[in-house]
Amino acid sequence: MRRLAANADPLAEAAGMLGLLLAANQPFYPLYVWGVTGQWSWLACTVLWVMPVFAAVPFLARRNALAGRLLLPFAGIANTVLMARLLGPEAGLALFLIPCAALGAALFRASERVAMLAVVGLAALAWLLAEGPPLGLFDAAGYTGLFRMNAISAIALCGLVGWLTPPAAPPSPPPRA
Repeated sequence: MRRLAANADPLAEAAGMLGLLLAANQPFYPLYVWGVTGQWSWLACTVLWVMPVFAAVPFLARRNALAGRLLLPFAGIANTVLMARLLGPEAGLALFLIPCAALGAALFRASERVAMLAVVGLAALAWLLAEGPPLGLFDAAGYTGLFRMNAISAIALCGLVGWLTPPAAPPSPPPRA
């Protein structure tokens, strides 16, 4: 996987790795939902639309590092809003907007603050778009399980963002007087 994500830009390489890991996880999400709720929902399968988009991140990043780094959080935000609207706010899917904002903070350099602010701002705005009426697809225990699973997954994804993105360059030493 690391070979597929390889890039001269370490931030683009991190975005590529995250994109590939997320793409690999997408087919399992409907099974997680089924396992946690005890109910099958074809709506959980709509998560599969984003799999090729996540998988495209390292390939786009080879052509244009900034575009590849932007694709990852934008795809994550779009997927989060769609899935939150389909499964309902009780599922806790909007919590995935937090790692999307973390991607905005981690994948861009100081000279790319406009891109960083666009990603973080869109993640915040998307929170409002992810709200909606309860859908009642699952019973209360099912939604509690989904919320717990999605919360833990969002926290783990934030940790993965931190683990895979290279640390910022250390500050320069102060000038000698």
